[in-house]
Amino acid sequence: MINSSTLADLMMEVMPKAMQSIREEMRKGRGDRLTVPQFRLLAAVNRGICFNKDLGESLGVSEAASSRMIDFLVQDGLIKKGNHKSDRRLTVVTLTSEGLKLYNFIKSDARSRLKHKLDVLPQEDLESAIIGLKILLKNLGAIEIKT
Repeated sequence: MINSSTLADLMMEVMPKAMQSIREEMRKGRGDRLTVPQFRLLAAVNRGICFNKDLGESLGVSEAASSRMIDFLVQDGLIKKGNHKSDRRLTVVTLTSEGLKLYNFIKSDARSRLKHKLDVLPQEDLESAIIGLKILLKNLGAIEIKT
Protein backbone atom coordinates (compact mmCIF):
# COMPACT_ATOMS: atom_id res chain seq x y z
CA MET A 1 0.00 0.00 0.00
CA ILE A 2 1.33 3.42 -0.94
CA ASN A 3 1.04 5.99 1.85
CA SER A 4 3.03 8.74 3.55
CA SER A 5 5.07 6.12 5.48
CA THR A 6 6.16 4.55 2.21
CA LEU A 7 7.10 7.99 0.90
CA ALA A 8 9.03 8.83 4.08
CA ASP A 9 10.96 5.54 3.90
CA LEU A 10 11.78 6.11 0.24
CA MET A 11 12.87 9.69 0.88
CA MET A 12 15.16 8.50 3.69
CA GLU A 13 16.76 6.09 1.24
CA VAL A 14 16.86 8.24 -1.91
CA MET A 15 17.70 11.73 -0.65
CA PRO A 16 21.09 10.88 0.91
CA LYS A 17 22.09 9.05 -2.28
CA ALA A 18 20.95 11.99 -4.41
CA MET A 19 22.86 14.45 -2.23
CA GLN A 20 25.97 12.25 -2.37
CA SER A 21 25.78 12.23 -6.17
CA ILE A 22 25.41 16.01 -6.26
CA ARG A 23 28.34 16.46 -3.84
CA GLU A 24 30.52 14.18 -5.98
CA GLU A 25 29.77 16.21 -9.09
CA MET A 26 30.43 19.48 -7.28
CA ARG A 27 33.76 18.14 -5.98
CA LYS A 28 34.80 17.44 -9.57
CA GLY A 29 34.09 21.02 -10.61
CA ARG A 30 35.57 22.89 -7.67
CA GLY A 31 39.16 21.81 -8.21
CA ASP A 32 41.59 22.32 -5.36
CA ARG A 33 40.46 25.84 -4.57
CA LEU A 34 37.66 24.97 -2.14
CA THR A 35 36.84 22.24 0.31
CA VAL A 36 33.30 20.86 0.19
CA PRO A 37 32.37 22.66 3.45
CA GLN A 38 33.69 25.94 2.02
CA PHE A 39 31.60 25.44 -1.11
CA ARG A 40 28.57 24.66 1.07
CA LEU A 41 29.20 27.93 2.92
CA LEU A 42 29.23 29.83 -0.40
CA ALA A 43 25.96 28.10 -1.33
CA ALA A 44 24.37 29.05 2.00
CA VAL A 45 25.43 32.69 1.59
CA ASN A 46 24.05 32.65 -1.94
CA ARG A 47 20.71 31.41 -0.52
CA GLY A 48 20.64 34.46 1.75
CA ILE A 49 22.05 33.09 4.98
CA CYS A 50 24.34 35.91 6.03
CA PHE A 51 25.10 35.66 9.77
CA ASN A 52 27.91 33.54 11.22
CA LYS A 53 25.70 31.71 13.72
CA ASP A 54 23.10 30.88 11.05
CA LEU A 55 25.80 29.71 8.65
CA GLY A 56 27.22 27.38 11.31
CA GLU A 57 23.77 25.94 11.99
CA SER A 58 23.10 25.51 8.27
CA LEU A 59 26.37 23.63 7.79
CA GLY A 60 26.13 21.65 11.01
CA VAL A 61 29.34 23.10 12.43
CA SER A 62 30.16 25.30 15.40
CA GLU A 63 30.07 29.07 15.16
CA ALA A 64 33.86 29.04 15.61
CA ALA A 65 34.32 26.64 12.68
CA SER A 66 32.10 28.71 10.41
CA SER A 67 33.97 31.83 11.52
CA ARG A 68 37.29 30.26 10.47
CA MET A 69 35.82 29.29 7.08
CA ILE A 70 34.46 32.80 6.64
CA ASP A 71 37.84 34.34 7.44
CA PHE A 72 39.57 32.04 4.94
CA LEU A 73 37.03 32.85 2.22
CA VAL A 74 37.37 36.58 2.94
CA GLN A 75 41.16 36.27 2.53
CA ASP A 76 40.59 34.35 -0.70
CA GLY A 77 38.35 37.15 -2.01
CA LEU A 78 35.22 35.00 -2.33
CA ILE A 79 33.11 36.60 0.38
CA LYS A 80 33.11 39.93 2.18
CA LYS A 81 32.02 41.06 5.58
CA GLY A 82 29.98 44.15 6.29
CA ASN A 83 27.88 45.65 9.03
CA HIS A 84 24.15 45.10 9.35
CA LYS A 85 22.17 48.20 8.33
CA SER A 86 20.21 48.56 11.55
CA ASP A 87 22.53 46.86 14.07
CA ARG A 88 26.17 47.68 13.49
CA ARG A 89 27.21 45.01 16.03
CA LEU A 90 26.11 42.32 13.58
CA THR A 91 28.40 41.23 10.77
CA VAL A 92 26.78 40.36 7.47
CA VAL A 93 28.49 38.01 5.02
CA THR A 94 27.93 38.33 1.25
CA LEU A 95 29.50 36.84 -1.86
CA THR A 96 31.97 38.95 -3.81
CA SER A 97 31.59 39.03 -7.58
CA GLU A 98 34.44 36.48 -7.78
CA GLY A 99 32.72 34.29 -5.17
CA LEU A 100 29.44 34.40 -7.05
CA LYS A 101 31.21 33.62 -10.32
CA LEU A 102 33.00 30.60 -8.80
CA TYR A 103 29.83 29.37 -7.08
CA ASN A 104 27.81 29.64 -10.31
CA PHE A 105 30.54 27.89 -12.30
CA ILE A 106 30.73 24.94 -9.89
CA LYS A 107 26.95 24.66 -9.69
CA SER A 108 26.54 24.85 -13.49
CA ASP A 109 29.32 22.34 -14.06
CA ALA A 110 27.77 19.90 -11.55
CA ARG A 111 24.33 20.37 -13.14
CA SER A 112 25.79 19.58 -16.55
CA ARG A 113 27.45 16.41 -15.22
CA LEU A 114 24.21 15.30 -13.53
CA LYS A 115 22.23 16.01 -16.70
CA HIS A 116 24.64 13.84 -18.67
CA LYS A 117 24.10 10.97 -16.20
CA LEU A 118 20.32 11.41 -16.34
CA ASP A 119 20.25 11.47 -20.15
CA VAL A 120 20.16 7.65 -20.14
CA LEU A 121 16.77 7.50 -18.38
CA PRO A 122 13.68 6.79 -20.48
CA GLN A 123 11.45 9.80 -21.13
CA GLU A 124 8.63 8.31 -19.03
CA ASP A 125 10.93 7.96 -16.00
CA LEU A 126 12.20 11.51 -16.43
CA GLU A 127 8.65 12.85 -16.54
CA SER A 128 7.60 10.83 -13.47
CA ALA A 129 10.65 11.97 -11.50
CA ILE A 130 10.04 15.61 -12.42
CA ILE A 131 6.40 15.41 -11.38
CA GLY A 132 7.32 13.77 -8.06
CA LEU A 133 10.05 16.28 -7.28
CA LYS A 134 7.76 19.20 -8.12
CA ILE A 135 5.14 17.81 -5.74
CA LEU A 136 7.76 17.49 -2.98
CA LEU A 137 9.12 20.96 -3.66
CA LYS A 138 5.64 22.45 -3.48
CA ASN A 139 4.69 20.67 -0.27
CA LEU A 140 7.87 20.34 1.79
CA GLY A 141 7.89 24.05 2.49
CA ALA A 142 4.45 23.73 4.05
CA ILE A 143 5.48 20.90 6.37
CA GLU A 144 6.42 22.16 9.82
CA ILE A 145 9.53 20.42 11.07
CA LYS A 146 9.46 19.79 14.80
CA THR A 147 12.56 18.73 16.70
